[in-house]
Amino acid sequence: MPNEENEGKTTLVLILSVTVACIGNSFLYGYQIGVVNQPADLIQAFYNKTYYERKGGNWDNMTRYNDYLQENITDDEAIIKYFGSNSNVVKNAPTENTTKLLSPDVFGAKTELLLEPWVVKILWSTTVAAFVLFGMIGAFCSAKVADFFGRKKGMIIITVLMFIAAILGGITIIAASPECLILSRVFVGLHSGLNITLCPLYLAEISPRKIRGAIGTCHQLACTIGILVSQILGLKELLGTEILWPYLFAFNAIPSLICLVFMPFFPESPRFLLIKQKQESAAVEALKKFRGTDNVSDEIEEMRLEASKSVSVKNFSIKELLVAPELRMPVIIACVLQISQQWSGINAVMSYSTLLFGQVNMDPATIPYIVVATGVINVLCTVVAVPLMEKAGRRPLLLYPMIGMLISFILMTIFLNLGENSDLADSHKYFAYICIILMHTYIIGFALGLGPIPFIVVGEIFRQEPRAAAMSLSLAFNWICNFTLMLTFPFLKDGLGAYVYILFSIVLAFAIAFIFFFVPETKNKTFDEIANSIAFGKARGQQKSFNVDDEKGGENIPLEKV
Repeated sequence: MPNEENEGKTTLVLILSVTVACIGNSFLYGYQIGVVNQPADLIQAFYNKTYYERKGGNWDNMTRYNDYLQENITDDEAIIKYFGSNSNVVKNAPTENTTKLLSPDVFGAKTELLLEPWVVKILWSTTVAAFVLFGMIGAFCSAKVADFFGRKKGMIIITVLMFIAAILGGITIIAASPECLILSRVFVGLHSGLNITLCPLYLAEISPRKIRGAIGTCHQLACTIGILVSQILGLKELLGTEILWPYLFAFNAIPSLICLVFMPFFPESPRFLLIKQKQESAAVEALKKFRGTDNVSDEIEEMRLEASKSVSVKNFSIKELLVAPELRMPVIIACVLQISQQWSGINAVMSYSTLLFGQVNMDPATIPYIVVATGVINVLCTVVAVPLMEKAGRRPLLLYPMIGMLISFILMTIFLNLGENSDLADSHKYFAYICIILMHTYIIGFALGLGPIPFIVVGEIFRQEPRAAAMSLSLAFNWICNFTLMLTFPFLKDGLGAYVYILFSIVLAFAIAFIFFFVPETKNKTFDEIANSIAFGKARGQQKSFNVDDEKGGENIPLEKV
């Protein structure tokens, strides 16, 4: 076993490596989830304006007409304000329930050139979902990048994608091109699909065993901070204005620049160097820097043992991963955890929270600040999850918070329906407050368990050879589920109304049952112990030799003998 003296040790090199890797990767992934939320109305208005003007209309005239409709003035006052006291403008004949009698033509506005609401909704869903669709493509390629370039070098190389995305997003208004923004989302999707594999892999492989869970949680913590920063920058007091919102997308260049400048100074993953590259001396030097000591022989010996088992094993492809009998159960666990994470509804809550809070009839002026409060709670709970990860273990932090998430959504469905009951009109305001509280309890549960743990567990239940391919495959499922959710959620909400959360509740119930029966505890176990314990077993394996819930780890059993 590795030297206990170094097992929980943190060094400056380790801390800085984790910090820079998370800023340039995990933070950016979270930022992409939240950045489209606050300026949603501004961007959709920009889409309408751009296509209106491409058809030959004058948007200033349409703006004047919209202002007229919203102002609390009489038509006679409006004629004087917009056309002068000597104007010969003629009002339309009054019709039932009509208070504004000036036609759009009087202002030079051509309402027939406006996009239909459903077209705007499709354009907007495409903008949100393009990030996810191409993230899925990036996830499929991530194993090749991780094994060919390495974990560290891979994170450096992919920064070019984010620089391109920042330029395209920043020039959207100047170029009068919604296509620039959608293309920007394509590039951030590719980058995120790659970085969400590379960064957790790097963190898992450089961490001392006793704090591997805590360091792995830094990935999710950086994601939540990224979401929060995007929500704060999107406030109307900062960049959430009609002119400045493209800078929200240009901001992508700053974390990428930090990664590009500082990441080359940190060591590559020692496990990658020794097991994949067969560079033992380089692995020893890297491990010494991470541990701050020359006494790394035990960890190197553990890596040698793992490498010796893989002498005749080449790098796994996705196909080889799927057909290996001993990896069947770990692959199922990895994929189910990632599917559960997305179809629990978290990104619908984060990316469409403005829409969701509108669903409970909140004052539109207060919604952006409630959204920021949601992001703050998400960050704080993820911070709490870091020390809990090593104290409570993975299984309890998955199961109990998920039960809380399930209860939150069931109660939310009930109170949303009560809020639509006209007989209870006097209580609607209180039902809305209860729904907001329940949404936040759901986010607390996610931040404590289903948010950080799937990335950690997937990195822990596979040995070195199949790890990159397994991470790539499971995250591809994550992206596929994310894509389908982000693309369809606005339409699901319109169709199902207050019952939309029943879908997420069903997924959560299934996931809780699966985790209870099949997902083992991985805290304080070596990669080999974990891989042996679940190759064909269950969460509480029937064979005594598995010892998967034994805190000290079970006996290592070669897979071929299981």
